[in-house]
Amino acid sequence: MRTTSEDPVDRSIDSAARVDVVGRHTNLVRRTALVSLLTLASRIIGFAREMISASIFGDRSAISDAFVTAWRVPNLFRGLMGEGAITTAMQSEMTRVEHERGLDAGRRLFHATLRTVLLASIAVTIVGVALVLVVPDTMPITGWHWLGSDPGPVRELTARMLPFVVFVCGAAVVGGALQVRGHFLAPALAPVVMNACWIGALFVTANTYGWIGNAGETGSERFARHLDMARMLAAFVLGAGAVLFLVHVPPLARRGLFGARSGEVVAPRVRTRAVWSIMKSTLPLAFGAAVFQVNALISGFLAEALLANGGPTALYYAARLQQLPLSLVSVAATSAVFPTLAALGRVGDRVGLKRLHDDTHFAVLFVAVPATFGLFAFAGPVCAVCFGHGAFGVEGVERTSAALRWMTFAILPVGATGLVARAHYALGDYKTPVKIAVAMLVLNTALSVVFVAGLGMDADGLALATAISAWGNVILLTPYLRRALGSTDVSNASASTPKRASGVSRVSRIVVSALAAVGLAYALHRVLGFEANSASALALSIAIAVCAYAGITLSLGVPEAAHLVRRLRRA
Repeated sequence: MRTTSEDPVDRSIDSAARVDVVGRHTNLVRRTALVSLLTLASRIIGFAREMISASIFGDRSAISDAFVTAWRVPNLFRGLMGEGAITTAMQSEMTRVEHERGLDAGRRLFHATLRTVLLASIAVTIVGVALVLVVPDTMPITGWHWLGSDPGPVRELTARMLPFVVFVCGAAVVGGALQVRGHFLAPALAPVVMNACWIGALFVTANTYGWIGNAGETGSERFARHLDMARMLAAFVLGAGAVLFLVHVPPLARRGLFGARSGEVVAPRVRTRAVWSIMKSTLPLAFGAAVFQVNALISGFLAEALLANGGPTALYYAARLQQLPLSLVSVAATSAVFPTLAALGRVGDRVGLKRLHDDTHFAVLFVAVPATFGLFAFAGPVCAVCFGHGAFGVEGVERTSAALRWMTFAILPVGATGLVARAHYALGDYKTPVKIAVAMLVLNTALSVVFVAGLGMDADGLALATAISAWGNVILLTPYLRRALGSTDVSNASASTPKRASGVSRVSRIVVSALAAVGLAYALHRVLGFEANSASALALSIAIAVCAYAGITLSLGVPEAAHLVRRLRRA
């Protein structure tokens, strides 16, 4: 995030005002654990939301397809404008400004950024609503019905939910500023509260219109009832968005983001036009930061265009299951460590930056690898237990589990890509992640068309395309970071630093432990003849896998397992 010549925040260093931007980020492991647990809680509650929705709408509802497709649009802008480029760039620039000019300068930059992002998100909402109402029903050249056979509900629900962009982008900017100041509770807690509100809305809607419907309900009557339910839910979504933003407000004063405190060096006001110029420079970065969301949006619209009723819903639910382990460490750890990465990059500590980057990667691996094997092996039972009830039938469970198996292979690369990209940002390199992300968008679209239209695959074809493009992204991006960090040797950074096991050895032990633990649990599940839809059997299998994985990793001396045990003992 570059400061232009119009930016009144002077680049000169004021020794009386400057802040130790590295020293204030202490207790990194505890912070990561907090963010991980709250993010996991948010995902679990959010997944409970999807389970209730699946029970209400079923697996072949055109309105459910329309709702999840419409919901992808504000989700995309959350990644592009909120949790992606703008927040990432603001955290980098706010860290620089506070390091050089003090807290008041950082606060003024935050205020200007929030003001500008809110104006931009309002404009995007207005333009987006106008576009969604006038775009053609078919794709150019191909003639595919990209909004499905009945485009009306997709248009209407998208227009109703697009104002969510304003709330989520504002919340992302406020949460990013709080993280720079060392406060991570509210940004991690806000999605939990929002999802709880959403679940309440589902119960109100279902009690109003009925959970399943009348026994003699015709197809047209079910369509009309589902559409009325979706309209009510869309209104509740906006209320949940407002809650998402308001949860961040109380900590702002405690972290000094409302007004200057006594003794602080007062900085000049940051002009809005300067922030606009900064936003213009980060537009390409937005696509790099939100490549997974863009891929998901493309896949969602291709599912609406190419698959039979229920296909978009199956793909969406598979992605939600995949996001549970992804959010536990991958997303949460990336969010927790980025302010520290930015601070290390600002002070030029490449040894510390590489050490933090590598340690976080191994923490991601420690959770992502067994989650990948476990979800792949137990895709059928997981989908049956989570969705096989109410109006959601056996065919829907099979379609969802088939998509989930391929989607699991994106868990590791998506988490790794987010971390590698942010390491690039901390070093000031915004172009490389963008170039590779754009190439992967093209690859994902091409593969999706080939797998579905060419090979006749279902939602699993779109999931496979997403996984391949995710791996391509991290494989192409990693070598650039290695060259940027040069020959930095973290193992010999200081005389007091113990020599570390090689990366190949650590990864190998994690993979072997995960295969053995998941294999044991899967074998017991099959030998004992458990029913696929038995929740108790699935819970027992998961417990066996977790205990076996913990025991095997400790016996093999996996550093992440030993570190976790030490942290638990201290707690």
